[in-house]
Amino acid sequence: MLGLSKVEILLIILAILLILFNFNSSFGTEFKAGENFLFLDTLIIDDDLIIAGGTIKSDATIMGDVISGSNRLVQNGIVVGSIIAGAKDIDILGQVKGSVRGFAQNINVNGKINRNLIGFCAALNIKPDADIGGDVTAFCGELTLDGKVGKRLRGSIGTLIISGTVNGNVSVEADKITLMPTAKILGDFKYKSKKQAKIESGAQVTGQTLWTKKEKEEEKPKGVFTAKCFITEILFLLALMITGIVLTLIFKKNAYQAKRAVTASFLKSLGWGFVFMVCIPIAIIILIVTILGIPVAIISLFAYAVLIYIAKIPVATALGGKIIKALGKQGEPSLIWSMLLGLIVLTFLLNIPYLEWLIYFVVLFTGFGAILISCRQSAS
Repeated sequence: MLGLSKVEILLIILAILLILFNFNSSFGTEFKAGENFLFLDTLIIDDDLIIAGGTIKSDATIMGDVISGSNRLVQNGIVVGSIIAGAKDIDILGQVKGSVRGFAQNINVNGKINRNLIGFCAALNIKPDADIGGDVTAFCGELTLDGKVGKRLRGSIGTLIISGTVNGNVSVEADKITLMPTAKILGDFKYKSKKQAKIESGAQVTGQTLWTKKEKEEEKPKGVFTAKCFITEILFLLALMITGIVLTLIFKKNAYQAKRAVTASFLKSLGWGFVFMVCIPIAIIILIVTILGIPVAIISLFAYAVLIYIAKIPVATALGGKIIKALGKQGEPSLIWSMLLGLIVLTFLLNIPYLEWLIYFVVLFTGFGAILISCRQSAS
């Protein structure tokens, strides 16, 4: 798998291009990439929208789904389908007739979502004018619910504050829970926590209230490495180093372009990486359904796995190059030495407790996007 020939690499790239071609031309999807986008309320987009950029603001009517990767997404128009978004900040202020799935630092909802909301974030704010017709599933540090949830609320949360209405059951695990005087839970309230929820006078729970005490977990010593995983980490690091050296020697121009994409267009690489990490599996499923596309789907699935495996390499090369320059190296650092140093640093960063998954996904999306950008530049 690691010793790929140029012909095999070209086949992989061709498979990805075929996926994107089929997904775009056959299904009318619009692809857009740039720094910032503003869609006015007079605009109607008749198809799905796949977009990557810095700041994306939309007052438009979008008749399909929206898949976006950006620094900030502000949706103030109408989306007939669903939204899948990765951003630092996501603001849902208009109407989404499908569901919203957000991966962000902050998610703010003050509009209408007809179906479900799924949020992976540091802070989720469901504001007073928010109206969510289905379930809310949250995995976040803080959830403030001032609006209306049509069905259930569930998830794993650090701090939960409810002052709005949940027209269904609440089933959560949280460190701290507060029901404000205006809170209404029209169903059961089941929660797991180290201490009982603070239920203010006036808060309403029409169903059963059940508290499951969360036992204090034994603290395990956490370091950058444990003895058990040290050998595994070293083996994976060495394998990736060898892969990186081989690919850099074979595709030196692409390696330089991918490194440049990370350093010069970080947000663009991050956004494109997120978008295509979502789109390519969808395109593979579509190809499988068409039966005739199954051979291409199999090749593309292999290509997808390879890209995920090597996504760290351009990020490591860019990071290592920055460190070498910071140490006073004159001129352009060697791609290989930059990559080797960067992979060592990333290995440590990816083992920082509580931050490892955030760092991993940022590295994965950025590296994935940088590779695609370098392939596009080579093709042009």
